[in-house]
This record gives sequence, C-alpha cells and structure tokens, in this order.
Amino acid sequence: MAAGQTSSPQAPTATTPKAAPTQGAKAGHAAPATKPLSAKQQAEAAKEVAPDAAVITIKGLCSTPAPKATSSKTAKGSAAAKPAACETVITRKQLELLIDTVRPNLQPAQRRMLAQQYVELLLVANAAVKAGVEKEPKVQEQMRLSKLQILATSYSREMQQKQAEIPEADIAKYYQEHASQYEEAKLLRIYVPMVAAEEGKPSDVAASKALAEKIQQRAAAGEEFDKLQKEAFTAASGKGTPPPVDIGERRRGTLPPKQENGVFGLKAGGVSPALEEASGFYIYKVVSKDEVPLDKVREEIKGTLAREHVRESMEKLRASVQPTFNDTYFGSEPPPATGGELHPPTAPAQPATPSGTPEAPKPTPPGPPQSK
Repeated sequence: MAAGQTSSPQAPTATTPKAAPTQGAKAGHAAPATKPLSAKQQAEAAKEVAPDAAVITIKGLCSTPAPKATSSKTAKGSAAAKPAACETVITRKQLELLIDTVRPNLQPAQRRMLAQQYVELLLVANAAVKAGVEKEPKVQEQMRLSKLQILATSYSREMQQKQAEIPEADIAKYYQEHASQYEEAKLLRIYVPMVAAEEGKPSDVAASKALAEKIQQRAAAGEEFDKLQKEAFTAASGKGTPPPVDIGERRRGTLPPKQENGVFGLKAGGVSPALEEASGFYIYKVVSKDEVPLDKVREEIKGTLAREHVRESMEKLRASVQPTFNDTYFGSEPPPATGGELHPPTAPAQPATPSGTPEAPKPTPPGPPQSK
C-alpha cells in the first residue's frame, strides 16, 4: 500500500559507504525522482500484499488496555519492566472487509482516504470508551437499535436476493396472464390547449371543447396531424411553438389514466375522441399496435414477481405475531399507516436484477407533449 513512496537518502557514514552513481547519472547530480505508479500498477501492487500483512499501524492507540508496568522480582536491583508497546494493527484482510461493507467497488486511489477516515474513527471511538460514553443509557440504546436495524436490513437484503431467483415457467405464465399489459402502440397526438379568456379570468372550457371537437373530426377524416396541431395551437393561444405530434411507441401504463382506455381500445388507424385534461384536450391516432416480446420484458417481469414474493413473505412474517398495545398509554386512536422514526425493511421500488432493468415507466402527468 505504500508503493510509490520513497525514503530520504541516508547520509554516508563510516558504516554506510556512499553509493556509487547509478548508470547514466552524472557525479554531483541527484538521481531522478521515482515516477508514481499508475492506478493499474497500484492495484496490481496491492494484490501482492499478503492478507495477514499490516496495511495500517497506529502507534499510540491500544487495541486492548496496555498492561501496567511491574517491578522485576527475579533479578535483584533490576529496573522496572517497560509497559508493552501500544499500537493497533489493521491487516489487508480486515481493511478489505471494511471496504466491502461500507464502500464496495472502491477505487484503489480512494483506499488511502478511507483508511485515514477509519483511523480517525478508531481514535475518537477509543477516546469515547475511555470517557465512559458507551455506558450512558441513551448511547447503549442507540447501539442496540443500530444492531436491530442492521440485522433487519441484512435479512431483508438476503430475502430479496433469494426471491429474485424466478423460474422461467413463472415468468412465461405471468406474461401470458398479463398480455394486455404488454400491448404497445405507435402514436400520433394533437394537444389542444385551453382557449385563453380575458386577462384575469379562467380559460374558456366550452370554447376549448368546441375547438378540440372540430380538430378531432378533421383528424378522423384523415387530415395531417402536423397541420392540425399548428392550427389548434394558434387558435387556442397564439403563443409558443406547437409540440411534435409523433410521440413514438407507448405501452399500457405509460399514459394518464383518463387517456389509457380511450387510446388502447382503438384499432390500428383509429382516432380517439377529444380527451379532456386540466391543461387541455388530447387527440390520438394509433398508427400501429403490437405486443412487446417476452425477451424484451423478461427482466422487468422478474423484478415484478420478486417484489410480489418479498411482499408476501413480509406479510406472512407480520401475521406470525399478534402485538397488543396499552390504550391507556397510547390512546384508542388507530395509528397511521406509516410514521415514526423506526421503519422496518420493505420491498424496494426497484429491486436488483441481474441486468438492473427497472420496472416499466409510470404514467406521466398530463400536459403539453414533450419533444422526444
């Protein structure tokens, strides 16, 4: 770990002859400084350090209380025995366990910084023990709670990893049972903003609806969506740049709920009615429809099933006990669904999967369509 550091050259003495100039170096000139190792070279050098070799030695910090000095009784007149050396040694194996626990995949160049922080942590914690801080009731309770939370989190993580092992048959079954969820449609969309009213007054909803219905009728008759989008934007507000009409391929579950059924209930080539939202009206055309192949959503389904299994396991665990609470102390009002400072582990929103594939995107709030 200390590779790349050089010690100061020793002055020649009677027992230490002056070193001869190295080949290529002129007499009277200092040898060139050692070139620092690259990150790759440093990583390779670190691998050569034995697991039980010391990588940090802290002199002056006792890992255990140093024994008291005692006088020698076996030799008459001998001086008092010196106390044992006080130091703490951290081996490569110990340090790398720490790294794997708090900062997995830490870059070699950052190890020294973490090591320095660890030394300071040991130093301050040791001072706290000497001062008797760990005997304080609140500190002891904090340590007890920390242990409980670490155990609960570790158990939850192991349970998630175990439940992530989903058989291929279960994935195929889920895909078949939720076929409609994997419908995908290529869409065009016209956004008709609310018609601006007089300054200081709300938008004219009736005029907006009438405009949207006229645009919808022309769209259903086959007029170009780009042309209709420009007309709608100009007629409604007369300001800004119209959004693009081509919004690409969308799956069920990615459109606002009010628009979902009105769009995916259409066949290819169909045009939706004017769908009202708070910001305006939307008119869709389904250019084509297809199903997302299983290979494309396999990891997504694995994540969904893993979450369901974790949730079921947690519900079973909670059902295995029946806590009762003293109403005189707590009151008779039922507690809120969530709250307080202690939170037991739950299934994550985005569970880890072999490829890290997240769940399907959630519906976006209605509003002017954004550029792709």
